Amino acid sequence: MRPPTAAAALLLALVPAAHAAETIEAHYVARVAGLRVMTIDVHATIGAETYRISARARSTGLAALASRFDQTATAEGAVTDAGVRPLRFRAEGAWQGETRRVDLVLAETPPRVALDPPEVPEREPVPPTLAQGGVDTLTALLAVSRQVSRLGTRGCDLDVTVFDGRRLKRITLTPAGEGRVASHPGVTAVRCHVEGRQLAGFWRDWDRAEAERPQAGMVWIAAPFEGAPALPLRLEMGIDWLGTLVVTLDHARPPAPPTAAR
Repeated sequence: MRPPTAAAALLLALVPAAHAAETIEAHYVARVAGLRVMTIDVHATIGAETYRISARARSTGLAALASRFDQTATAEGAVTDAGVRPLRFRAEGAWQGETRRVDLVLAETPPRVALDPPEVPEREPVPPTLAQGGVDTLTALLAVSRQVSRLGTRGCDLDVTVFDGRRLKRITLTPAGEGRVASHPGVTAVRCHVEGRQLAGFWRDWDRAEAERPQAGMVWIAAPFEGAPALPLRLEMGIDWLGTLVVTLDHARPPAPPTAAR
């Protein structure tokens, strides 16, 4: 199984319902063939001019035995009338026992990329000039949720290039109307067809034709409770030979107020 990609990251987008800064926490569970393989915890604060989203993705269950990972990521950027503009993206995690870090300054052209280790032997590097104009995974999905919040089903018309420091992907969304959400009875959500195609940063030992084959899926986006911002409630995405990855929102809530010191 691949480590968290744009498919998993699709569950990490949050958007405010009002101009005032809003903070929300969300917990997602990913399953393949009904078995838990990953959990994703999100903390996001998005205001009228800036945003900050942090997320932690961890393997769980049997997947942790075959492909152990624990990764945190943070995206920061600006909110403008024209949309969202990424400034910085940082990620750090353990992959098969090895620590790897990514630090992207996306406000520069081309983006400034700092990787630790600088290159990994199993993956082809992505030239920074090729990633010019790309956005990080969290910002890309923030843009999707903002469009859906403003335009409804028409907000699912989006084509973005996503760069996470080691992989470059093109994500295309198209409208698929509205529908019920299997994991959230009684909720009607905007549905978006999703297609992800990797452009660079391939595993060296993979068959290139297979690696370039697009992955397709569907995401449902709606407010999980009254007064909450719109966010993905469910994602179904084809992944490699494993079948379909299903990621569902387990719960979402405002952060608990800090406990007063005695």
